[in-house]
Amino acid sequence: MSGSRRRTYSSRAATIKDVALEAGVSPMTVSRMINGKSIKLSSIDKIKKAIKKVDYQPNIGARRLSGGRTYQFLMIFSNQYIAYFSELLIGSMSACKKIGYNLLVEGVGDEESDKKDSPIDYDGIASLVDRARVDGVILLPPICFDPVLLDIVRDKAVPCVRIAGSPARDINLRVGCDSFAAAYDMTNHLISLGHTNLAFIKGPVNYASSALRYEGFVSALRDSGLKLYDSNIKIGNYTVDSGLECTLELLGQENRPTAIFAGDDQMAAGALCAAQKLSISVPEQLSVAGFDGAPISHSVWPKLTTIWQPMKTMGEKSVELLDSHLRQLELGTSDNVRTSMILDYELKIRQSTGSVPTTR
Repeated sequence: MSGSRRRTYSSRAATIKDVALEAGVSPMTVSRMINGKSIKLSSIDKIKKAIKKVDYQPNIGARRLSGGRTYQFLMIFSNQYIAYFSELLIGSMSACKKIGYNLLVEGVGDEESDKKDSPIDYDGIASLVDRARVDGVILLPPICFDPVLLDIVRDKAVPCVRIAGSPARDINLRVGCDSFAAAYDMTNHLISLGHTNLAFIKGPVNYASSALRYEGFVSALRDSGLKLYDSNIKIGNYTVDSGLECTLELLGQENRPTAIFAGDDQMAAGALCAAQKLSISVPEQLSVAGFDGAPISHSVWPKLTTIWQPMKTMGEKSVELLDSHLRQLELGTSDNVRTSMILDYELKIRQSTGSVPTTR
């Protein structure tokens, strides 16, 4: 009998009735679970296994017509900062597929612009949220810190999860890593190598991640009894070019730093370019560290010592958090509501950092 069912499923799309038959429950029970309604706990596992076995794909269009969830999430990212986008996208798409969701993806800003504040079509974003009638929005860094965009999402009353380390604009759902602790650990790594003259390249001043990473750097210096030189602090904009420019300034100083910690891997890659341009050997004469674990961190040479963040898992968890939030709203309860997921990071020690040079 089961073999006959499997042959039937392979020749046509499985239905809710097929799932119900496989799970030994009623079609109504299957429908309730798929739509986030409360059912017996003993039935949930049976239905999940049946859905997987018969390869059931929910009919998103039919659900939209029913007036309930649209079963669509909208992911918004900045065209200027796409270094880590692929991993986040893969994770989010995978999680959406598991729960029968479509993922709409929208890039904002001008990918050709080198300016810090590339124009964003806020009206277009607001219109897109209205037209698509999405159930939730996922905001990637650094656009997740944009105050105007956050106000649009809040005013539209659309559930939103941010890939960020702190709440903002009354938007509490977030997935991220502890940027302060990670930067603290990276700075201590550089100090353990003997470096006492350390520099830091900050990201844009209006991004929370920039502030947290800088604060972690400063705190580690203070706890180690090291001096913070104002001339060793530069502000970039999370691009290779800004890292290059900031590093050229740092290395042009009479008492140039022996280690540079850049607030992201793009700027760290720019720091490597600057060192090469000035014929300064890395890590023999200068140590360089980054943050994020972006693809560029292991495609440059020497490979970057960096803070690796689990981008794919962040994408998965952002979808799970949104789905969990929507279920809570449907059930009308706020008991045990989870609003944040802080994931583990990893200090990746590679070839771009080494002991402090004895001579220069």
